Amino acid sequence: MQSLEIMPGRSIRRVAVVSFGAFAALLAAGLVSTPGFAQRIQRIAAIVNDDVVSQYDLQARMHVVIASSGLRPSAQLQQQIGQQVLRNLIDERLQMQEAKKKSISVTQRDLKEAITRIEMQNRLPRGSFDEFLKKNGMPREALIDQFRAQIAWNKLIRRVLLPRITVGDDEIEDILNRLKQRKGETEFRVSEIFLTIDQTSAAQDVMRTAQRLVEELRGGANFASVARQFSRTASAAAGGDLGWIQETTMNDDFRKVVVPLTKGTITDPIATPGGVQILSLVDKRRVLTGNPDDAVVELQQILLPVRNGASIEDTNVQVNLAQILSDAVSGCADHLKAAAESGSVGKPKLGTLRLRDLSGKIKAAVADLPVGKASLPIRIEQGVAVFMVCSRKEPEGSLPTREEIANRLRQERVDVMARQYLRDLRAAAIVDLRV
Repeated sequence: MQSLEIMPGRSIRRVAVVSFGAFAALLAAGLVSTPGFAQRIQRIAAIVNDDVVSQYDLQARMHVVIASSGLRPSAQLQQQIGQQVLRNLIDERLQMQEAKKKSISVTQRDLKEAITRIEMQNRLPRGSFDEFLKKNGMPREALIDQFRAQIAWNKLIRRVLLPRITVGDDEIEDILNRLKQRKGETEFRVSEIFLTIDQTSAAQDVMRTAQRLVEELRGGANFASVARQFSRTASAAAGGDLGWIQETTMNDDFRKVVVPLTKGTITDPIATPGGVQILSLVDKRRVLTGNPDDAVVELQQILLPVRNGASIEDTNVQVNLAQILSDAVSGCADHLKAAAESGSVGKPKLGTLRLRDLSGKIKAAVADLPVGKASLPIRIEQGVAVFMVCSRKEPEGSLPTREEIANRLRQERVDVMARQYLRDLRAAAIVDLRV
């Protein structure tokens, strides 16, 4: 089943009574599995102040979460993630209630724009949203409810929190200066999933849910889609993307986890104040340097030929000679001389080339090769080669604009304030859990 990328988890109140159309949608989705289902779906899962979350709401959202995130459906999975999905629904009720108090509404135009964005994110033809949902058996109303709450909460944040946030010119200037000083240092692009722990959730239950999500992510579930459905931070809107973070700006605990990671790694669940975090390393690079593939190198080669059909013994003779040359030569003049004296074929000087234009083996051999040092012997189609980089021009990176820095600072601050806002709503709410 194709996963669907949608905006971060939000929803709107529903009554406990299920219409025939909604029930039919569940039938099509395969959520009706026992004769008693029709009775169970009208039971109450939770009461949030005066709002009801029905068993239908929970089951329908569960199906959306599983289908859109690429999780592997099973009764065990539903049991393990059920409480987290219910917590998300409770949060959404609180968000919608607060939006209503502030006279914030969601229009049909808002919903149409959201659906259009979803189609673009998933490279779907315009107007094919309903067909896609039907094909994948996802209840439409459950998704629309989620979109409504997302939109309402975003509007609420923009109206209530953003006006309180200021970013001074001195802060921007300080960040620009620090970036210049850190040129060449390593920075990491990290994504997160953050599950909250509050008075309605036991820490052990949240940790178990996080562990199951890690299993699913390592099994192929889409990280961005899972973040959009489960994560309770502002980064969920961007699929959990935290952007580029410099190593020197990380706190000690974060640094110990992130720095050793390799690209694409999913961490085990990490207990943090207020919740559980799952991290993934998307990429790493040097501060204020461009794409490494855009580096330009002046390249030389010694190419010892190996004829087609040569025996292993004949091939090993050339490999051993190439290893001797690799160990012996130092500097480009010495490398050229060795090429002339060793029977090298082809042009020894390959000219200036971009790394991205080199074949995989050669690129890997010279990408980090110091200037003037011979590479290890490399078996290529024509024979055995020893390369040398005679000069290297690293790509130049550019400083972020002042507006980009200001937007990042605003986003970080609004994230903290939004989480506190929601915690306050939870603390003041009367929540009656029935499951």
